[in-house]
Amino acid sequence: MKINNPISLTDALKIFSEKDQKGMYAPFDLNYRTFNGTTKKGGKLKKYRGVKYLPPANGVSKKDPHHFRNRTRNIELPNGDIKKINIDFIISVNNKTVIL
Repeated sequence: MKINNPISLTDALKIFSEKDQKGMYAPFDLNYRTFNGTTKKGGKLKKYRGVKYLPPANGVSKKDPHHFRNRTRNIELPNGDIKKINIDFIISVNNKTVIL
């Protein structure tokens, strides 16, 4: 398997946090694999274009999602839908292959 422009997971998460000139989170492209916790098997390859990182809203939610402990992050799709992803299953960010 050829790895193009490999980056670490830490660098991939830095891309999530990049901001544009207005101070808003900048959009990025993301490929990741879903995972079924019940069967312990990988799922579909998901390709998202132009998604944005949604940081935890401190004090807004009654339940803390524990993103750091659970190794998850929320992203917002261009249509406004919100998806929770597991960072361990990220394949690439902005066409840069993520290596663990």
